[in-house]
Amino acid sequence: AALLPAAGVYAQESENQVLSAISGTTFSGYIDTSMGWQFGDKTTSAGRVNDAADRQNGFNLNVAQLRFSKELDEDASIWSAGYAASLLIGPTAQEMSYADGEFALQHAYVDLRAPIGNGLDFRFGAFESLLGYEALETYANPNYSRSYGAYLEHGQSVGGLAAYTFDINGWLLSMTAGIANAFDNPVMNGRASNSARLSYMGALDLIFPESTGFLEGTEVYVALVNGINSDPAMDADSQPNNFGLNAWIAVPLPVEGLSFAFNYDYAGNGSRGGSSPVGSSWANAYAGYLIYDVTDKLTFANRFEYAEGSAGAYDSIGDADRSWLWGADQDQFIADTFTVAYKLWDNVITRAEFRWDHDLSGNKRMTDDGTRENAFGISANVTYMF
Repeated sequence: AALLPAAGVYAQESENQVLSAISGTTFSGYIDTSMGWQFGDKTTSAGRVNDAADRQNGFNLNVAQLRFSKELDEDASIWSAGYAASLLIGPTAQEMSYADGEFALQHAYVDLRAPIGNGLDFRFGAFESLLGYEALETYANPNYSRSYGAYLEHGQSVGGLAAYTFDINGWLLSMTAGIANAFDNPVMNGRASNSARLSYMGALDLIFPESTGFLEGTEVYVALVNGINSDPAMDADSQPNNFGLNAWIAVPLPVEGLSFAFNYDYAGNGSRGGSSPVGSSWANAYAGYLIYDVTDKLTFANRFEYAEGSAGAYDSIGDADRSWLWGADQDQFIADTFTVAYKLWDNVITRAEFRWDHDLSGNKRMTDDGTRENAFGISANVTYMF
């Protein structure tokens, strides 16, 4: 008879352990849909990663995200632990490194904090790149479509990060440093070479204090990543040495609701020889954003871009053999994107967007058959966040 109470006690302890483990866990996500139409009878190509041929002139389910997370405690004076895991489902999930068809692991990591000073934070697992002004979640960006610079940026890593924030008389300076298995790899836990050469990354983030007047909240960010890819189809000694740099500044202007941001991206790789050497390449992308929050529901955003690089750097198909059609001239593009966002329903953002891309190289890469130098498109985007 004494065993029954004991079993009940153990069951209660087990239940308490489960409740303790999930306490503070948040389930969230979003569903991203769009409609897109291109003017003319041709499909666009280079640089238009936001609306490849299979997403033009029709309706799209882009992606759905399911996310479980537990944030670190706000009190930096105590030991704290958290985690996050996000699964992407849908066609654009293929843009992630760790994708299998229309499923992808966006991230899965453990966060730890040691009560040292303002709190020393650590992150271990699979996480997105430190590079980028624009987020993977399009609803969080000023524009629906992605910039040329976003196309250049490093994707995901499996490794570890350490971060610390200094409060210097109200100036907040955050420093992040990390190491990972490879610069970018299509296989989870893939190594960069037989010797497991690591990739390295770091970032600085500075936020202006109240004492700077209307510049309060201005944010300056710089990040870099360096390393070798992990590609099982390529000889390990032939993997190119990759380098990515991202820098941006976001500034509130002295007009209520008006702000400006400027973003710069660089991507380059150098040949390391080997039995199947890869040629060197480079690319620069510049983007200026003017954002006007008219009300808490209505926002206007305009992005103007200039992008350049070695021949084929922005070829979204990644087929070097197209040089016979497009020529060997360096890539050179400009683009302008104007977006209107309105929040009519709770948890929903609806957007309408016009985008113009122009090929300055003379190769007319705005169509797959190399016959047009301009591409004009309109899009509508509806996203529900939960």
